[in-house]
Amino acid sequence: MQTLTKIFKVTSIVILSLFVAFVVYANWQEPPLSERLNLKPISLAVFNLDRDLSVQDSINIANKLSANIGITAATVNRIGKTVSVTFHEDETSEEALTKLLTSEAFKPSKLDFTAFKGPQCPVPTEYIDFILGAKKALCFR
Repeated sequence: MQTLTKIFKVTSIVILSLFVAFVVYANWQEPPLSERLNLKPISLAVFNLDRDLSVQDSINIANKLSANIGITAATVNRIGKTVSVTFHEDETSEEALTKLLTSEAFKPSKLDFTAFKGPQCPVPTEYIDFILGAKKALCFR
């Protein structure tokens, strides 16, 4: 019985020490500006267009995209025939952006970033998101 209580005490001290270390780690660095200002997250969508763009086409697309609510930035690449848009998902959607580009007589196709090969992180993103969420929750700054 005495060894069981000793094991319980040691385990409790180790767990408490790890928790205190994680709280110190969460408060060690200053939070990023986006968290301090409580900014909304943005999403990125890149569309390939089916034909070449003229200067007037790129101006029209940029003006139409900039006039929409929820779009934070839009870039038209005439040489690459692509349109990059950053937006707030709660105010607009990729479907709305696709409809907007289709109304300009283009056939946009969304660029699939998962098709690109390259180095990949061996740690699943769910684990990273959990650690970052816990760090944000335990930050008292």
